[in-house]
Amino acid sequence: MITFSATLTCRFDAIFSPFAPHELEQGFAWLASSGFDAAELTINDYDGLDVRQLKQQLDQFGLGCTTIATGQARKRNGLSLLSSDPNVVHKTQQRLREHIEAAALLGSQVTLGSLRAPDRAMSKTEYIHSLAEAMRPCVDYARQCNVPLIVEALNRYEISHLHSATDMMEFMALSDAPGNVGILWDVFHANIEDPDFASAIAHMGSRLRHVHLADSNRHFPGYGHLPIESIYNMLQRAGYQGAISLECFCLPSKEAVIQGAGPLLKRLRAL
Repeated sequence: MITFSATLTCRFDAIFSPFAPHELEQGFAWLASSGFDAAELTINDYDGLDVRQLKQQLDQFGLGCTTIATGQARKRNGLSLLSSDPNVVHKTQQRLREHIEAAALLGSQVTLGSLRAPDRAMSKTEYIHSLAEAMRPCVDYARQCNVPLIVEALNRYEISHLHSATDMMEFMALSDAPGNVGILWDVFHANIEDPDFASAIAHMGSRLRHVHLADSNRHFPGYGHLPIESIYNMLQRAGYQGAISLECFCLPSKEAVIQGAGPLLKRLRAL
């Protein structure tokens, strides 16, 4: 069964969250009233954040958590698994351990996206092996905690490597990624990198664990040119059983996202 979530942010403003951190409870109420099953939580760090209390709030609204989005720490703290500074790599691994511990309490996954951005030129092979090596202690710890790590495919304008479904599967093979490592496939990035959505979905197979939904211009679905319903049908036909999470800019307006979410979910669930 496909579940639906949307991005909310917990500590700092995020371009994908229609609610500010201090409005988090309003965000949970919006998710519940719009028919979402869960939240995708953007968390930079855990200073002053009580994860158990967060879980209680989600429970009160009948919501789960699909994944913890970790990318804020790239811009706010300069963290990366592929920094040339070993201290930065260690700090990034430690932050990911915190995310994994939180995910274990929330019953969620942990996303690895912009935290894989390198600070130097690397060949694709060097990149894959360096990322796999830096991820290894996090993957091992996540396995112990029964938490999946999902690596996001990002387009060529945002990162140097691992852009398409084919790239991601090459990474899975060459890094000998264990079963608790999966793929996050974002249709905005895929619109740039994957020539055929159905083929991309089929190629990723059971490695596909999470999907981000936005339109071609990263606006709310319906304000660009992507065939959102058709993409949803492709996922259904492929037997996808993970989450589809709304992660779009708050455009054309925050109100359009808030008001449009319920009707969008209703249309998709009826397909």
